[in-house]
Amino acid sequence: METGATIFVVTLQAVAGPENAVPDGRRYDLLVFARAESEAEAEQVAFRGLEQLGWTDARALRSGEITQPDAVPEDFRATFERAQAAGCAVIVYDLP
Repeated sequence: METGATIFVVTLQAVAGPENAVPDGRRYDLLVFARAESEAEAEQVAFRGLEQLGWTDARALRSGEITQPDAVPEDFRATFERAQAAGCAVIVYDLP
């Protein structure tokens, strides 16, 4: 992980746009794990990552820094580790 950077979790809603893997036009709830140096930067990392994956009309609802990486639940561990390595990782919730 970059010096000074940490992992944040950003809760968002976004639309699966025409360039998305499943371009159904529905609005989804998402969690984005983003490597950044501040909450504001983490939201920008999340927006850029979602845009690259074909998500549109993204709206950040809340975000927070992961201050205890060892406390990340096991079902989020792989996503957390992808964000450490790649800078951004996404979990999409199919049900509202």
